[in-house]
Amino acid sequence: MKQVGFLKAITEKLKNLKNVEIVIAVLFVAVVLSVYASSFNRASPSVPNPDDGANRGVQWVEQDTYEDQQELKLQKKLSAIKGVGRVEVMITYKSSKEIVPAMNTTQSETVTEEQDSNGGTRRVSQRDVNSQTVTIGETGNAKPLVIKEMEPEIKGVIVIAEGAKDIRVKLDLIRAVQTALGVSPQQVEVFEMETNKMKE
Repeated sequence: MKQVGFLKAITEKLKNLKNVEIVIAVLFVAVVLSVYASSFNRASPSVPNPDDGANRGVQWVEQDTYEDQQELKLQKKLSAIKGVGRVEVMITYKSSKEIVPAMNTTQSETVTEEQDSNGGTRRVSQRDVNSQTVTIGETGNAKPLVIKEMEPEIKGVIVIAEGAKDIRVKLDLIRAVQTALGVSPQQVEVFEMETNKMKE
């Protein structure tokens, strides 16, 4: 009933308006009605159903962190050295990985000259700097454009190996870690693996 009364009020007003005003009013009403109608027809976004046939066989796996990947990679390489046997590695870091995004920076400077009552001139300068992160991709899925990734700085490395009792193997492990990670010998500690740990 309210809509009928609203439409009657609009038609009454349209009768009293001139031609140009009628066209503008009709366009306004058409826009309002189209927006109103489109709000009902808007489809809700589809959410993937895990039971759906298209998603069968898909596993949602959390990706390992950078640190975990580095440890696994080093562990694999060290275990391939002659005489090492089973090996475990722990790397500690001073800081985390740092990502440097591209920035869009705009600068503007405004200079104003003011005169005081004594005839002197004063110059006022104002500088504005505006920085925004550059993104790539669509609006909903925009990601920052990365120009540099700085790896975290390593604090120290612990290596536990079956063959670390042999001094030659121990030295080989220290040299391998130094070369792989670019650290000094003082940052690497190598220990022999406990015997019951070897049997596991």
